[in-house]
Amino acid sequence: MTDYNGWKNKETWLVNLWLGDVFASMQEEGHRITTDLIESVVQECIGDIDGKSVENGFLIDMLHCALGEIDYRELASHYADDMVGADD
Repeated sequence: MTDYNGWKNKETWLVNLWLGDVFASMQEEGHRITTDLIESVVQECIGDIDGKSVENGFLIDMLHCALGEIDYRELASHYADDMVGADD
């Protein structure tokens, strides 16, 4: 198993790499970073590519495979761990 800077896999690491600042800002504003919230933000970033064109079918299938590998629980746990002792 390859380690991606401490993350389970490359897909999970990439979500944190690209969206970690977004989640950190949301957390600072008092939002609880949950698996559902993270998945929602990821889906918003992707947008409506499913309806674009049949020619993009291969890319859409590849994207869906990658999305299936994201460990949303690991990401949410990372932000929950960051909150422990934040008020100290």
